[in-house]
Amino acid sequence: MCKNKMTFIVPVITLVVMVLFVSQSSAETVKTLETVRIQQGDTLYALAKKYHTSVDQIAKVNHITNPSLIHIGQRICIPNQISQDEVNSTSEEKEVTTTAFSRGKLLGTFKLTAYTSGYESTNKRPNDPYYGITSSGAPVQDGVTVAVDPKVIPIGSRVYIEGIGYRIAQDVGGAIKGNHIDVYISDLQMAKAFGVQYGRKVELID
Repeated sequence: MCKNKMTFIVPVITLVVMVLFVSQSSAETVKTLETVRIQQGDTLYALAKKYHTSVDQIAKVNHITNPSLIHIGQRICIPNQISQDEVNSTSEEKEVTTTAFSRGKLLGTFKLTAYTSGYESTNKRPNDPYYGITSSGAPVQDGVTVAVDPKVIPIGSRVYIEGIGYRIAQDVGGAIKGNHIDVYISDLQMAKAFGVQYGRKVELID
């Protein structure tokens, strides 16, 4: 009789432990799947940043093989899975960014594109001695480098780009004229997904 009772109690204890583990995991992680309709100017890169996910995750969920080929009116699902700590951190970042945007000199609205170090953007290959080197002599960096028209933004200047953040004008390009900024992104797929964005406010910080 004692043996049978023990056999019954063990599975019950195991089930309780599993329920507690699942409940704890659910409390620590926020999971959402939101459907959005593509508007004019939308790119997977911008949507990934807005919803704190990645271009690869959006493409995978929606079976998109080429992230640059999305069209106005298209409905896509946005996957998202972030911890509560990340939610709080993101909220703090947004508050800081909103405050900082009013500090510089407004240069106007700009057209944004993206480029890589690769042949498709620079006509240089990895064995080229100037591969990955900007016109200012500094190496390209994600989250730092942008190419500008030096007649509009002096080389070496720090700027704030609406929706992108702080960047440094380190490079130039033959097609970069007037109010046009080329944002450096090392990943080719992410650079393609960035697309062409219009009407972004840019401020000259220093």
